[in-house]
Amino acid sequence: MIEHTNARRLTLLLAACLFYGCGGAGKSVRIELPLPPKLDLTNYDYLYFPGFVANVKGVDFDTEQTAINFFTREFKRNEVMDILEEDKVDLSAKDPREFFARQQPFFRQFNFLHAEETLAITGVISFNILDRSGFKEVSSTDSFGRRYNRSQFVEVTGFNLELHVYVYELNEGKLLYRGVMRDSTDLEGDNVDEQLVYNELLQRVSDRVMGLFTNTVVKAERSLL
Repeated sequence: MIEHTNARRLTLLLAACLFYGCGGAGKSVRIELPLPPKLDLTNYDYLYFPGFVANVKGVDFDTEQTAINFFTREFKRNEVMDILEEDKVDLSAKDPREFFARQQPFFRQFNFLHAEETLAITGVISFNILDRSGFKEVSSTDSFGRRYNRSQFVEVTGFNLELHVYVYELNEGKLLYRGVMRDSTDLEGDNVDEQLVYNELLQRVSDRVMGLFTNTVVKAERSLL
């Protein structure tokens, strides 16, 4: 229903631009579409990060704790909702295919203050590092100023982040949201800070996570005929 409403808003906005000539023929117009939170937060004032299942190999930092710290900072910085500073729980032995069910009694066990007004953000983190080194065509110039193409071996490392997000309410352990957020990047060179790249990819998906709980703005550019 929300997505349908937003699509209608975008259509009306484009129609208005065409009617009033805000772009002109062959021009483009920049559009900012406000979007409400995807979740109904009427009965909830607090967020809690119980932990993530980390599907990660070959890195020398704690991807789970890094993600919790990152999102805690982002939610506080944007003053989205109050964060409950409670200890995380160990989810490492859980099978995500079975654990993240529509009704999970596990999330009813928390008896800390404000639990009945709290949403839990959890899920699965996959962070894959791939060697994509190989030969590629590069453009060069000879001593006479003539341009030509040649093959050159380039060391490239690919980084893929896949974040499965689940939001539970802590009163009945009911699943309120599930979704997947992905991003990736390729970097040349053999001296790449993996944790820095990981944080950058978290930053890229953070707006999508925030959009579950707060108003966001989608920016786009459309060509007008």
